[in-house]
Amino acid sequence: MSVIWYAVRCEAGNEEKTAEKWKQKLTGQGGEAFVFTYEKMKRYEGSWHLLREPLFAGYIFLVVKDEMIPEKEDDQSLIPVGTEETRFLEEIGGKEHHIPMSRGYIKEGQTCVTEGPLCGRESQIRKIDRHKRLARLECPVDQYQRKGLWAGLEIVSKS
Repeated sequence: MSVIWYAVRCEAGNEEKTAEKWKQKLTGQGGEAFVFTYEKMKRYEGSWHLLREPLFAGYIFLVVKDEMIPEKEDDQSLIPVGTEETRFLEEIGGKEHHIPMSRGYIKEGQTCVTEGPLCGRESQIRKIDRHKRLARLECPVDQYQRKGLWAGLEIVSKS
C-alpha cells in the first residue's frame, strides 16, 4: 500500500498548532501530520545555542494512505507533494522529519561535509553562510520556500 504526501499551507508561526489539529483528525486513520524541522546555530548571551526551527515556514505535511483523502480546513489548502520531492524529504529528514546540524570543512575552495545529512550532498550546496552557519541547497522543494532551502552547516576549518 502506498502513501501520499500533502503540504498544508497555514499561518507562519502556527505550524505546531496546525499539526496538532491535523493529528487529532487523523487519529485512528493511519495518517500522520508533522512539521518538518531543522537545527541551526544562533549566538546569544555570549555563546552559540542549537535551535530547532520549522524548515518550511507556513507549511506542515500530511502523510496518508493512498485511498484516504483528507478533508481540508476552511483557510488551508492541500497541495500534493510530488514523488521527487517526497524522496528528497525522506532522504534528508529521515523518519523524524528533522534535519540535524551538519559539519564539514572547506579545502582549496571545495566544500567537504564530514558528518550530518548533508554528507554526500556537497554538489547540492549553492551558498554557505559561515557567519550564520547555514547552507542553501538546490532541491526540488523550492516551491515551499521563497528564500530557498537552508540547512545547518558548521564549517570547522578552511584552507
